[in-house]
Amino acid sequence: MSCYRQCYPNGIVLPLNGAFGALVEGVNRHQLADAAFRDQAYDLWMAYNGLLIVRGPDLAFLTPESLLHWGETFGTVDWKMESGRDFCRVGNLPIMRIGNTVDHRATSNAILSNEPLIKTADEVRYNPATRTPVWHTDGTFKRHPPIGSVFHCRQAPSAGGATLFADMCSAFTMLDDSVKEELSGLEAVCSLAHHDKKINLSSPTYPTLTPTQRADNPPMRVPLILTHPITGKAALYGLNSSTCAIVSKNASITEEKMDIFDLQGIEHESVATLRNLLPTVTAPDFTVSWTWAPGDIVVWDNRCTLHAGTGFNAAAEQREMWRLSLTTPEPATSNTSLG
Repeated sequence: MSCYRQCYPNGIVLPLNGAFGALVEGVNRHQLADAAFRDQAYDLWMAYNGLLIVRGPDLAFLTPESLLHWGETFGTVDWKMESGRDFCRVGNLPIMRIGNTVDHRATSNAILSNEPLIKTADEVRYNPATRTPVWHTDGTFKRHPPIGSVFHCRQAPSAGGATLFADMCSAFTMLDDSVKEELSGLEAVCSLAHHDKKINLSSPTYPTLTPTQRADNPPMRVPLILTHPITGKAALYGLNSSTCAIVSKNASITEEKMDIFDLQGIEHESVATLRNLLPTVTAPDFTVSWTWAPGDIVVWDNRCTLHAGTGFNAAAEQREMWRLSLTTPEPATSNTSLG
């Protein structure tokens, strides 16, 4: 973490890893509603390659409505909850509860996937042997993928549970020109059904799609190189647990193959095209590991970052996070169904 600090009227800004990530310290709930602070926050989000964190002593008492309003600083909040997730909705708002909490009936009211424990800084970098951490961007299986996500910590474990972030703009500039040329002609095939089944194989309580839900959520395609519509920077894109194949643009995939991907959670060997790049693009020069405290709010830009969860002792401690997804009225990335 850089020691260079900038003083702003509404807080102290601390760069996290060079050009990637900014932390604004000493923020209170009232500032999140202040127009000048919100403008400053958006500018920092763009300037630091899509990673902004705000921290303050009373943000742990933020209401769901205030979080929703803060999220609107960065984009249009997506009110549509993903299929099978209504049980973890916070109130009637488009906020998904992620963690291992339960309601008054001792019924799970959050969604949780088993993530690996990270014990050393070296384990932040992707390990091809274990395929961990599970680096990804959100929602590539959607017709209009989210431009960003807002993550708010309500409860944090005493150890573990950090979230990892990687700068795909800076990492992309370091790739060989021959690799960039290869990627420019490829697309990722992304399927929500594949995503859920893959996670379900290691986390049996994780919900999978019904046949009706699968029909309502057909597979989508995204480019492997995405040009950011605001900054104009190119970034590596398309890696998600929903990514089941990498194909040439305009290439087709049979329904039989999609059944294998969706119903068995098996991904095609072509996904290695992206996975083989992960040790390079998740090197220390491009990553931030964030250890949560109650109240912390992170906003990341899905168009130019990857992120990954890490494990904690879920049998002994609770972790509760609230997540908003952000879109735009006319999303910059519109996927094309396989039909």
